[in-house]
This record gives sequence, structure tokens and C-alpha cells, in this order.
Amino acid sequence: MKQIVLAFFLLLILVMSGCNNFSEPKISEEEAKSIALKDHTKHIGKVEIISVSHKGNEYIVKWENNDNCENGIDYVNDQNGEITKGEITIC
Repeated sequence: MKQIVLAFFLLLILVMSGCNNFSEPKISEEEAKSIALKDHTKHIGKVEIISVSHKGNEYIVKWENNDNCENGIDYVNDQNGEITKGEITIC
């Protein structure tokens, strides 16, 4: 009986440790904002960050540039700072 209980707890520990695939972010929220700003700053207008959230292993940065009539969302990897996906809307 002890062996069954021990095996059950070992299995439970293995399953629980396998469910935690996300590691701590290596870049901060401020760095994610800076990456998005740098990527979208051009000669026309000023880019403003609307919001930043963190989900999974990426920051979701919403931004807008009213003078250039653009807005969008960047998905920034929280480990290396790479923009993995971006959505841009132009009026």
C-alpha cells in the first residue's frame, strides 16, 4: 500500500512540474514598451503606449500614433525582447 501511495505522489509531482512551462520574464514591462516605441517611431507623429499586459511568455503592448493615423498591438517575447507578432491598423 505504501508503494502505491508513494508512486501516486511521485506521479503527481511529475505532472505538476510539467505543467509549469513558463519561466520568469528576462525583460521588464518598461523594456517591452521601449522595444515597441523604437519599432514604430518614425518621422511623423509621436507613438504613445496605451497599455501593456503580460500573458504566457509575452508582453502585449498596445500603441497608437494619432498624427500618423496608426495604431496596433505588438507581442514581445519576455525572454529575448523579440517582437514575435504585430498588428497594425492605418485609418
